[in-house]
Amino acid sequence: MNDRPANVPAHFTRETTIRRDALGRWFHDGALVENEQVRRAFDRWIDRAEDGRYCLKNDVNWAYVEIEGPPLFVQDVQIDGDGAMWLLLSDERREKLDPSTLWMDADGVLHCRARGGDFEAKFTSTASFRLEPVLGEDAQGMFLEIEGAKVRV
Repeated sequence: MNDRPANVPAHFTRETTIRRDALGRWFHDGALVENEQVRRAFDRWIDRAEDGRYCLKNDVNWAYVEIEGPPLFVQDVQIDGDGAMWLLLSDERREKLDPSTLWMDADGVLHCRARGGDFEAKFTSTASFRLEPVLGEDAQGMFLEIEGAKVRV
């Protein structure tokens, strides 16, 4: 898909060869993006264009990108004194988990909704291990205790 009108030169297109694989690695023209600052910026800029496609968007401009897998990763989890769970996301945002959005995929990996429910986020192994203090089991099976409630995934 090309959003460029016919009379606009090709170098003004919003199409790119930037992509992120399912492991969270960024590539440009097939080459791994190795600059840490660029990778972090790309993670922060993930958004959706008006047509629903993923893009990188900052205060100046935006361009389409390909995202394999979920657009965000839960990199770490913090549990406060009230049992609320706070997520540190790959876009460097910190937000409170909505427990009703948790689910587990076929491989046993935990996922949730983030950014107001607009984006899927996949828990990294580090974030999953941080859940150990709130993990429990009863006659009905495994659960997470979040804000005093048993949340079954």
